[in-house]
This record gives sequence, structure tokens and C-alpha cells, in this order.
Amino acid sequence: MNIKINLVLIIALFAVSTSSIIARFLPDVSSIVISLWRLVFASVAVWSYSFIKPQNKIKKQKNIIPFILSGFFLGLHFVCFYQAVKLTSIANATLLGITAPMFTLLIERFVLKRKFKQIVIIGFIVTLVGTIMITGLNFSLTNNSEIGKLFGLAAALCIAIVYLLANKIRTDTSTVSYTRLLYLFAALFLFVIASTNGENIFALNKSDYLRLLALGLIPTILGHSLLYYGIKFTSPTIIASVPLGEPVIASILAWMIFLEKVPIITLAGGILILFGVYIIIANSHRAH
Repeated sequence: MNIKINLVLIIALFAVSTSSIIARFLPDVSSIVISLWRLVFASVAVWSYSFIKPQNKIKKQKNIIPFILSGFFLGLHFVCFYQAVKLTSIANATLLGITAPMFTLLIERFVLKRKFKQIVIIGFIVTLVGTIMITGLNFSLTNNSEIGKLFGLAAALCIAIVYLLANKIRTDTSTVSYTRLLYLFAALFLFVIASTNGENIFALNKSDYLRLLALGLIPTILGHSLLYYGIKFTSPTIIASVPLGEPVIASILAWMIFLEKVPIITLAGGILILFGVYIIIANSHRAH
């Protein structure tokens, strides 16, 4: 993986790390509405760019089904993640929300029969150990925090599926062509869900709209779009592993802004996560 792709993935990491922080400033907005507006603003930005700089059409009509499925799971990912942010700490929500590599690695290895270098597996184990150090092994559905952790895991599963579908689509589709349809289908799906649930989509104040706009531009356009760009050059497991650094950055920001204390065990686990991510990214080529 060359220097350009490494830089792209680093920028994407810092951008996606702002998502939970911005969402915390929207306590009275439901996770569905937050997700919907994030995708609406992102869609407007990408489609506006594509009109200014025309993109190639999708070559294969059969690719429309993976697009629809990707949009469905991306919408679910955002809803689950923001619900986790509302119910548990930012550290917990982000840590569990970025465990997608556990799902993609298992699917790639045992379903798609792909092989990886041993060092990649070691990097994955290191990040997993760091995650367990922070979240702990005790788990029960006795309070909102524990339920929030389940939403975090659900968010990870959904984005893992999106990455795997994107790996297939991105072989013959540009980043802009891919993301504009992905965000559009995801927004349409959430609009239907929000309308069905009776969500008041437009009952927001000016500051809420500005924060939702920030969600659409920073973590989505700058963050996720760069990750989708990187999928064309490396495996879904590698892309899904990049945001493993998000909990460390987000936890530090949460401590600075919301005074959410970060225990020593969280700091130690965070160091392992960053180290594991570096190992995975630096050795990203699949073994054949």
C-alpha cells in the first residue's frame, strides 16, 4: 500500500472520529433523524459535485442490487451507532462500533475463502485484546449502557456488510458514482422508516441543522467517502480496521469537551488498538 493510500486512511480516521462528538450535541434529536439528515446533507454534497464534474454511469445494471443492500445496511449502521452514543459512553459506543473487522475477517476467511498474511492476523488480535481491555468481559442487559453496547455491535455488523458489498461494487465504479447512490438509497430507506415511525423530521432548530450539516460533511464526505475510495486498493478487512483508532481519538475529545473520564485501562487498551491498526495497515496485502 503506497503513501497516498496511507495518508487517505489517516485523514479518514480523524474525520470519522468526530461523529460521536457532534452527535452528543443533539440530545433531543432521535438516532433515526440524526442518521437521516446526515445522509441527506452528504447526498446533496456528492450529487452536487457529480453535476459539476460528470461521472461515468454504472457499467453493470446488476450492480444496482448491491447498491440498494449497501444503502440499507449503511442506514442501519448509523441508526444503531447513534443509539449507542445516546445510551452508553462515547468510548463504549465507538469501541464496539468499530469491531467490524471481526465480522469481515471471518466472512472473508471462511465464506469467501481468502487468505491473509499471519502478521495481519496478529494485528487483528492485538486490536481485539485492546478492545476487550476497554469494554471488559462482563455483560448484562440491566441498564441502558449495556443495551447501548449491543447497538454498538449491531452497528459494526452492518458496516462490515457494507464494506464487503463495496469491495465488489468498487471494482468498476468510481468513488463519487458509488457514494452518491449509496447515500441516496440509505437516506431513502431511513426516510421511509422515520415517516412510518411518526418521527418529526423537520422539528429542529437552526443549531441542530448546523450540527447535522457538519455530520454530513466531516465524518461522511471526508471520512467514509475516503474509506470507500480506499476499498478499491485494499481489502474490506483493512478498510474496516482503520476506524479502530476512532475510540482513542473520540474518547480524548469526549474527555476534553464533556469531561467523560477515561480510565487507565482504557488508555492502555487504546495504545494496543492503535498499534494493532498500524500492523494491519502496514501489511495490508492479502496472501494468495
